Amino acid sequence: MDHGPMAAAPHYSGWLVTHADPQGPAMLAPPRRAVVTTETYGGHRITVQAFAIARAPGYVCVQQHLPGRSPWNAWVPEDRVRPA
Repeated sequence: MDHGPMAAAPHYSGWLVTHADPQGPAMLAPPRRAVVTTETYGGHRITVQAFAIARAPGYVCVQQHLPGRSPWNAWVPEDRVRPA
């Protein structure tokens, strides 16, 4: 397998890392715009706009939209999410 500088990134490398599978989530109706600063599966720390769609103790579930992809949901620690 080629891991050199021209190697293609895995298809999930731009997705936000999901940090938990918390118990007792509550959906947010309607979803709220948020700014999220966290890591991607590709190992980069990024700040992006997303939608906060659910909450659970200590976490917020955010929905990330990447061009050409279905929306991706990730649970991130609540201190990494702020209102947009």
